[in-house]
Amino acid sequence: MIDVDALTVRFRTKTGPFDAVRDASFQVRAGEAFGLVGESGSGKSTVLRALTGLVPIAGGRVTIGGRMVDTASGARAKQRVSGSRDRAPQRGVQMVFQDPYGSLHPRFTVDQTLREPLAINGLDREHERIAAALREVGLGPAYRFRYPHQLSGGQRQRVAIARALIVEPRVLLLDEPTSALDVSVQAEILNLLQRLARERNLTMVLVSHNLAVVGFLCSRVAVMRNGEIVEALGIDAVREQRVQHEYTRSLLLATAGYRRNAVDSIGVDAAL
Repeated sequence: MIDVDALTVRFRTKTGPFDAVRDASFQVRAGEAFGLVGESGSGKSTVLRALTGLVPIAGGRVTIGGRMVDTASGARAKQRVSGSRDRAPQRGVQMVFQDPYGSLHPRFTVDQTLREPLAINGLDREHERIAAALREVGLGPAYRFRYPHQLSGGQRQRVAIARALIVEPRVLLLDEPTSALDVSVQAEILNLLQRLARERNLTMVLVSHNLAVVGFLCSRVAVMRNGEIVEALGIDAVREQRVQHEYTRSLLLATAGYRRNAVDSIGVDAAL
């Protein structure tokens, strides 16, 4: 479903060009959940934005479902972010962002938030689709006309997930979808995502700095550092600590405390 071959993403800075991602390659099968892990600034989120065409690709090739991802000039990327009806985002690939409050329009009700992608993509039966989307993420009709500030963090993230899924994508990109939430709410969102992936046969790419979170949802993982993929391996190898790179070992050590004190205690089974 996803084929990333020697991807390089380059930005212009005052001191010259900067490669946020360098020569990254990985593949994701249809229906698979694939993880990208690494510390902040390692290039994980930039890879997701390259998959959506929101950042220009300086080198390499990205295909989704056999279709080449547009290398998006800055103007085109801005059109996609703003949701211009003249150039709608690729419907088959949707993204859930890290901060559920920042990603929702503060002056839009939940109904308006979910109605917008339907209008952009020209989908009918808006009332039925919105009601079904809310049910699917565990929110009743009482939430439909609330504003983001009237929702908890977990509820806001459920709305963000509903917004991404309401156009029925094949690929869901998740940029640290639980890191801004309390630990107990993280478990609820992870279980929700696991159920939705199974029911919809979604292909997912999950970005996180936490191997325990990735281990719960994903079957394979790539470890990024300074814009490069330093190691790619199955999640069983991670659980058994059969890793080759020293940086991956340091991530495992950082994750150990989270696994003992949080994940195991709140019922997210067998994360790592």
